[in-house]
Amino acid sequence: MNRDDLSGHFEWFADWCVGTSPLYERLARGVAADPDLLDLASAPPDDRSPAHLLFAAVQFLLLSGNESSLADFYPTVTDHPTDPAERDPVPAFREFCLSNADAIRNLTTTRRTQTNSVRRCAALLPAFEEVSRHASRGCARDAREPLALVEVGPSAGLNLLWDRYGYDYGPGGRYGTLDSPVRVESTVHEGDPPLPENAPPVASRVGVDLNPLDVTDDADARWLRSLVWPEHDDRHRTLRSAIRVAREHPPDLREGDALDLLPTVLAEIPDDRPVCLFDTQVRYQLDEAARDRFDALVAELGADRDLYVVSGDLTASEYEQAIDLTLTTVEGDSKSEDRERAELQTERLGVYQQHGAWITWDE
Repeated sequence: MNRDDLSGHFEWFADWCVGTSPLYERLARGVAADPDLLDLASAPPDDRSPAHLLFAAVQFLLLSGNESSLADFYPTVTDHPTDPAERDPVPAFREFCLSNADAIRNLTTTRRTQTNSVRRCAALLPAFEEVSRHASRGCARDAREPLALVEVGPSAGLNLLWDRYGYDYGPGGRYGTLDSPVRVESTVHEGDPPLPENAPPVASRVGVDLNPLDVTDDADARWLRSLVWPEHDDRHRTLRSAIRVAREHPPDLREGDALDLLPTVLAEIPDDRPVCLFDTQVRYQLDEAARDRFDALVAELGADRDLYVVSGDLTASEYEQAIDLTLTTVEGDSKSEDRERAELQTERLGVYQQHGAWITWDE
């Protein structure tokens, strides 16, 4: 990315921060106008977001205990942060970055943007209830087939533990494991999502990621925290609690490309068990060719068994920062020996705010 494009990238990021992170908005505009900071920000490979990585690297170092006047602006580091509208944080940010350039380059070239937004589980809970109903049509709730869950792009796998969390939808009610240290707060804007009193039964859970993060590793856990914007107190609080739960119940994460590993992962699951593949905002990152390859693999894997795919994708709805939640049903035929591919049937379940702050549900 040349300097002009990189500057434009940071201006775009600043616009994205308007109304949700005054600190990052101001810092991003400062980076966009500073040749030295742009040179530092150019270190990541082309397939990664320079702005996300630069700001995460800086916050990572601050959370690690690096002393600097820059810490005065970060709610994650100090109890009484300075308002960037009252004092410009860019000079302190510039000094910190140039003084820690080697450490920042190391982080931005070896780490990735792998946000594990636990509040997206607010959309997954009704989606998995929908899948459970599909998979056990005609069965009483206590006789439902347990689901085998496989997450694509799970980061640290925190969303694989969705049934260990409590859910508070405000006027929409409370659900899930209410004594959990994790309370996922969200709001139902429209529609009537199928929110279950008790989570659908789960038989197994596996995550497949190119670079999974290990929550039992302090540096990986700190990187997860560093990816959350400083002012997002509720997201930080939820993340810290989810990390504690995951350290008690470490998720089964496999390192590699999902297109390569999914056949092996599904082969480990009994043939008569319904499988639910899911992701929260992985699909939109794929180009058209990769989407086609993934869909072809799903059609192949679903030739002789039932598959359900819950996915978050970019939406063209009237909502800002919104993600379409879709369900793809693949009905297999175990009696057919020569069937190579199944048909995919996709429907939109609803829409959720990118970090799960609210959901809507289609009627």
